[in-house]
Amino acid sequence: MTYKLPRDPEGMNEKRTAWAGLAIAAFRDATGTDPEDALPDLLADLMHWCDRNGTDFDAALERGRYHYEAETTEE
Repeated sequence: MTYKLPRDPEGMNEKRTAWAGLAIAAFRDATGTDPEDALPDLLADLMHWCDRNGTDFDAALERGRYHYEAETTEE
């Protein structure tokens, strides 16, 4: 299946994708999580991390969405 990729005005989204892939691979190596469960399990574990470190997960997720929008739209 081919997906239409969003714009990449800075030419950095391939690198960003690779960095995310490394994070998921490290999580899978540490936990043995199946590929289809890796992202949801990592997100759930990040919620637990936020609980224990005084971080608002929803605020961080919203900020991440803001960053994504900035990284995929022309200025």
